[in-house]
Amino acid sequence: MKACVATGEKRKMEYREMPMPVVEPDSLLLKTRCALICGSDLEYLDAIHGDIEPGLIRGHEFVAEVMEVGPGVTDWEVGDRAVPISFTGNYGCWADYFVSPTRGVQKVPANVPDEHAVFVEPMHTGFGAVEASGVKPGQSAVIIGSGKIGLLAVMSAKVTGAAPIIAIDIDQGRLDKASEVGAHVVLNANEVDTVQAVKELTSDPSDHPLMRGPDVIIACARQGEVLNQALEMAKLGTHIVLAGFVPPTKIDPGILLHKQLILSGIMAGRFGQNRINGRIALHMLAQEQLDPTPLLSGSMHFSDIQNAIDLTYAGEKLAVLLEP
Repeated sequence: MKACVATGEKRKMEYREMPMPVVEPDSLLLKTRCALICGSDLEYLDAIHGDIEPGLIRGHEFVAEVMEVGPGVTDWEVGDRAVPISFTGNYGCWADYFVSPTRGVQKVPANVPDEHAVFVEPMHTGFGAVEASGVKPGQSAVIIGSGKIGLLAVMSAKVTGAAPIIAIDIDQGRLDKASEVGAHVVLNANEVDTVQAVKELTSDPSDHPLMRGPDVIIACARQGEVLNQALEMAKLGTHIVLAGFVPPTKIDPGILLHKQLILSGIMAGRFGQNRINGRIALHMLAQEQLDPTPLLSGSMHFSDIQNAIDLTYAGEKLAVLLEP
């Protein structure tokens, strides 16, 4: 089979022959139908978290078709479509075929097209962050970062009835996309004082200073200063949810105490709780509560993986649909 393989060099991939994977007990042999590039894939190829393993196949955002069921599997059949159900690490889906344990995937309903279903895994976090924030209809929501996760959070916040939904970024193209998919207001952090602007948009001038700010803030950017920005714009009792891998950052814990803030993190499925975001995300797509296809930036064959990686690093592509 052919696969997109890490070379061991930073930001370098190659498309080449690899051994065919073998199905195992309680697992499925899957044929990739389409896949996306995650920010964590880019960080891995940038060697941010350690060395790059030569020969490694990346990818965990996918729609795949069952080609063979392993021993002990009774609830899957050849021809079923599968998407991730929770974060179980790297699936290696940037390949013609890969193997997944049944616990790591869920079936795709017939009415959900591949172009929608491929967003289930990033929706784990985008929708999951909105759910974790507890935002209610009519409450204000600020979403910092308008990448794929941030835009899915904007769309999910719209489904909850949050208002106003305020999207913040430094890329005007992404902010335009945020407006397209549901943000009521967009703020370019390079052009305005976002803290002051958010306070003005979410409160009345007569409010006590501690009561000026949004009800929830969802940080979907991977920069440390985002956390301090969120703390500064928060009001008394604001819930701040980290939906991105924010690097080690200095903050003033006194702000958490003084404003009585709630600070939490979300990573794919909500482990330890009964609600699994992967199932909820797929249900939302099946019920047509949101349409993620405006996030797609065209499609590319796996053989063009290096170009897809380069364009994504450069910020020229938001969500490339990779196809075998």
